[in-house]
Amino acid sequence: MEQVCDNPQSAKEETQEPEMSATMSKKQLRRQQRQEKWLSIKADVRAKEKQRKKQKRREALERGDTMAPTRKKLRSNTMAKSSCKTSVVIDCSLDSYMGEKDIMKLVKQIQFCYSSNRRSQNPMQFFVTGVQGQTESRLQCIGDYQNWDVNFTNKDYCDIFEKKDIVYLSSESDNVLQELEPEKAYIIGGLVDHNHHKGLCHALAVEKGVSHAQLPISEYLDMKTRKVLTINHVFDILLKYTETKDWLQSFCAVLPQRKGAQAKGAGETSSQTETKTSDGCVSGGVSGDESDTWPEDSSTSNIVQCHDLVNDNSTASVDDGETRKQLSNVSVKDQVESTDLSSDVGKS
Repeated sequence: MEQVCDNPQSAKEETQEPEMSATMSKKQLRRQQRQEKWLSIKADVRAKEKQRKKQKRREALERGDTMAPTRKKLRSNTMAKSSCKTSVVIDCSLDSYMGEKDIMKLVKQIQFCYSSNRRSQNPMQFFVTGVQGQTESRLQCIGDYQNWDVNFTNKDYCDIFEKKDIVYLSSESDNVLQELEPEKAYIIGGLVDHNHHKGLCHALAVEKGVSHAQLPISEYLDMKTRKVLTINHVFDILLKYTETKDWLQSFCAVLPQRKGAQAKGAGETSSQTETKTSDGCVSGGVSGDESDTWPEDSSTSNIVQCHDLVNDNSTASVDDGETRKQLSNVSVKDQVESTDLSSDVGKS
């Protein structure tokens, strides 16, 4: 008696499954097996990971370590609740001057700015203006950016703020920014051009008739490189200044070490603290009068000394290398002398 299949579609799938596995390569089969194995243990792995994180956090709290803010706390830490009313704007109306890769870097730097701002105890009032074209398309690709605690708009910053309250930040400006005023809006040019369009932001500020200024880097730091910074570095410096009201501390906390930034007078102070002994060796030491030339803030002095420590370590490594070389030469010389001595003894 023949059996009639009640579900012809399932029978068809069963016949197609071995055919599909026969057409798949060994690599594809292994990949499929790994995927199936992961799906079978995924829930257990995630649960164990969650418990491990809870245990790690519990141990850190018992030690008294400072913990990163939780997502729940970050969601409640908004610009509307912040006591900081300083407005910082990224002008994204310049995407016609950039290629696709530069647009991607621009959006990545905007993400860094958003991350820093939402983790601050008092976030600044963050605006991103002129969002259109390539920049808007890239933002749509990375997710639902409109739900971020950021004021995104396709309007120009001049349509949002009065001209008298606008300060465009540019390294080509002759004006030096001394402090941040709550009623002002500080514009950062959203341009990643690798210095191909030098002076563009300054020229646009002059053309629109708005105020412009540069950060007071030269007043506080000696830099081995150009004073041109990335968008997120400028943003973080402004954010740090709203917390500390100290430009030097803000610069030293944000600027990367590759910039070679040192506090003004740090080199002179280090040279004054070196005194020569009678045998010509240099010994370090700070006298009572010279110690006053160091910055009073401990975090700043630690940063300055950190730069000097890197230089000292590099010098020490060179000296150690030369010492080892001299010792090896001495050992070789001793071996030669001992060989000559043995030959002389044999002759005698």
